[in-house]
Amino acid sequence: MDQERTQMLTEISAKQWDFVTQDDLTPREAVAFLLGGMQLRSFRDILKKVRGDDDCQQQLIRGLCALNTGAQPDSIRKKVSNWMSGKTLPTEREDVFQICFALELDQDQADRMLELLTDQGIHYRNGREMIYAYGLRCGMTYGDTCTLVAQMVPQEGQHTSRDPKTQVIRQEFRQVRRKEDLFAFILRHRQDLGTSHNTAYGYFTRMLALLTGEDMEGEERYAMEYVAETYLRLGVPVDKKTGKWTDIQKMVKKYWPGAKSIKAMRAGSEDVTRKTLLLLYLVTGGVLDQDYDELDESYIQPREFLEVHCKRLNEMLRACGMRRIDPRSPFDYLLLYCLRPEDQLFMSDRMAQLAQVLFS
Repeated sequence: MDQERTQMLTEISAKQWDFVTQDDLTPREAVAFLLGGMQLRSFRDILKKVRGDDDCQQQLIRGLCALNTGAQPDSIRKKVSNWMSGKTLPTEREDVFQICFALELDQDQADRMLELLTDQGIHYRNGREMIYAYGLRCGMTYGDTCTLVAQMVPQEGQHTSRDPKTQVIRQEFRQVRRKEDLFAFILRHRQDLGTSHNTAYGYFTRMLALLTGEDMEGEERYAMEYVAETYLRLGVPVDKKTGKWTDIQKMVKKYWPGAKSIKAMRAGSEDVTRKTLLLLYLVTGGVLDQDYDELDESYIQPREFLEVHCKRLNEMLRACGMRRIDPRSPFDYLLLYCLRPEDQLFMSDRMAQLAQVLFS
């Protein structure tokens, strides 16, 4: 696994992986490195990973100005300058799609760009994103693609089926080449389209059931408020006013699930987030509702615990169309610390220790 891990990670990522997974690292030392020595993945890093270069600032400015004719050019220049200098990152999906059109990326490049910037690649059961993917594949402009969206996208989320697999629809969609075929495809799958990820929802409900007691006959079912505050809060502040927080604190705290969002995800009115899945994995001990757990075997060595957990997490994330574990992401860095099998603490208790130091 060490060789496989080295091949998958860049030199910087491997260095940060090795630091946070070393033996006897204290929560305070782990957080100190996060705040002072860690190299976060920048917008330029992502451009190099997706395009092979980052020399595109002027092209991006021109492209975004052309897409947003009502916006002030100076405002767009400043926004792009902040991205390129590392001050901010574009994280809204619509912004990232606009970047993809402005840089004339293809469908696969756009998929990777979205995954790195928003945690999830193109959602092939979301009608709008599917048509964006078609437009990128065919070299269409953003404006013409938006016209197609207005013409074709049905009302999403009202009659969405929980049965179709996104991968199956994605494979069929890749054969679409003409607008007539696209319209027929959208019409044929009208009842299957929606904004929620079915695979992620399946993992979410299975792990959540372990916390609510729904899978244990005769045991009390706990309310979402109790589950969110007792198991998922882990000492991260509830305060929504983030002006006093550092950028690192904001990134770790962003989208941290509370009772309201957990209820919405369970009801299907809000999509299951990557951070929620990873937190549920931590607090349930990485069980994933399996009959056989390799980690229970006596031959498993301490270092292998981390490797098995990372393999499971990456398999889950890949199935959900989400970004795999990234040591250069602040939250994932903290997650890796929690997966180390060096003491009797639960993985979620380690995350609580890190939160206490980070937000103190």
